[in-house]
Amino acid sequence: MLSLRIRRKLPLVLCCLIVIFLIMKRGKQQRHFEMFIPDQEPKAVWDVLADFSNMPHLNTRIQRWQLVEESGNFDRWTYRVVTYETMVGGFLLGLNENHGEVVVEPVSPPDHYHLQEVYTTYSLHGWLVVKNYGKMNFLRSNRGGHWGTLLKQEAFSDCPLLFHFLCVLEIDLNRQDFQHNLAKWFAK
Repeated sequence: MLSLRIRRKLPLVLCCLIVIFLIMKRGKQQRHFEMFIPDQEPKAVWDVLADFSNMPHLNTRIQRWQLVEESGNFDRWTYRVVTYETMVGGFLLGLNENHGEVVVEPVSPPDHYHLQEVYTTYSLHGWLVVKNYGKMNFLRSNRGGHWGTLLKQEAFSDCPLLFHFLCVLEIDLNRQDFQHNLAKWFAK
């Protein structure tokens, strides 16, 4: 009698253990993006992105943001921000609350500049906490006979495996929106 009861509950217990494992186990979502902006110097693109007040115009998913702290000098500066962004299914899942630190510095002017960001993202009304890392390099480049800036981006996330698809979708939608708006910014 006892073994029959255990055999009936075993699939349920195994499913619960698998779900717990998928929530606890962190995956590494790594994405790479490139964008060429013709007829623009790397410093001009870097200056636009280094000024965080431009970010809500470039990432229209940002609903509101707050500059917490800023320090440094013209060559290298750091700022901390808190942003609130819509996410996939935001009406149900709420806003992403991102606490981030951004480091902006020239690498070898006038040909190479760098921006690095680290965010702790609170999703699903604070139930899901994810670390996000981003690196952007602004390089002088030539494509098809046109000089301009090659923007190389890497985005990393340590999202739980259970939410892998949602995290990759969030990164991709965010970057697509950002690149589209950045292209419009420099097309003016």
